[in-house]
Amino acid sequence: MPKALVNRSIEEIIIVYSAIIMAITITPFAFFRFVNGQHIVAAIELLSVFMMAGMGMYVWKTRNVKYMKVVISVFMLTGLVVFNYLLGSSILFWLYPIIMTTYFLNNLKVSATLVTIASIALIPLLVQQKTTIEVISIVITMVICQLFGFLLSKKIRQQYLIMEELANLDGLTGASNRRAFEERIEFLHNFSARHKRGSESTVSLIIFDIDNFKMINDEYGHLEGDSILIKLTELFKTKIRGIDQLYRYGGEEFVVIANGADTLKATELAEKMRILLEESDISEHTKVTASFGVAELQKHEKPHRWIERADNAMYRAKRAGRNRVFMANFDPVNKEFSYNTNVHDIRSQSIK
Repeated sequence: MPKALVNRSIEEIIIVYSAIIMAITITPFAFFRFVNGQHIVAAIELLSVFMMAGMGMYVWKTRNVKYMKVVISVFMLTGLVVFNYLLGSSILFWLYPIIMTTYFLNNLKVSATLVTIASIALIPLLVQQKTTIEVISIVITMVICQLFGFLLSKKIRQQYLIMEELANLDGLTGASNRRAFEERIEFLHNFSARHKRGSESTVSLIIFDIDNFKMINDEYGHLEGDSILIKLTELFKTKIRGIDQLYRYGGEEFVVIANGADTLKATELAEKMRILLEESDISEHTKVTASFGVAELQKHEKPHRWIERADNAMYRAKRAGRNRVFMANFDPVNKEFSYNTNVHDIRSQSIK
């Protein structure tokens, strides 16, 4: 695949290639018709090419395919019906690749609806210009093409969802990975910037790092280190709230996105996690602890700055003696952040 198409969605690629193929295949016919005196049809064909090219360029630059998928499908199917009525059913065979393209671009319900409407619109023309046997044959092939388009599109989308899920998981621990984390915090940043402060947009980061992990690896081996990472993930995935998500940020460092939690609530959760890990037996060789940093997302705060504050709080916990929770507090008067452990009303008990 060309480098320019790397990291593009399948819908973007299909739209771009459709625009290119349409330009290559239809433009020569338009010039041929113009030379032969079919000026109106040639003009319509060239206009269709330019419109398709414009939509392809729009998708290429904006990467916005949410509505363009339907628009382009309607455009292609409408164009097919119009040109069949203008030129006769001799170009009916274009229906089959357009059916497949429509199914690849849209969800199954939308695709079936659009293709069925276009097929029904062509029936009067077929009845007028074809024999009964030919009409029946064409209808049967349309149905077969729809069926295979439906099944193939469904299978591809299932495989895509599986691949997308695997791409967002850490191979060792099964926690969500850094790629998934970065996508999520970008979404949360955009959501927070668009909405007023409230419980629905309040969110905090809990970053934690296993204490003395290098020493554990050096003394007991990397297999023991991997085992600790796996068991820690299993321990926390079953104990954190259902609305939160655990990510492996890198090495022995993990992140929890605490949705709907301000600094205090997220710090309470971090303290429970700290105690839970301290009291666990995920290693038979040594006691495993972690240091935690907590930071609440501020309105219009950039994702990297949010992560940096939580990370700074975690490293302050390390320097203060490890196995503790530090939080990044915001002073609304001085508009400054401070890092401390002076947390009121933290319930010091394990997660139930």
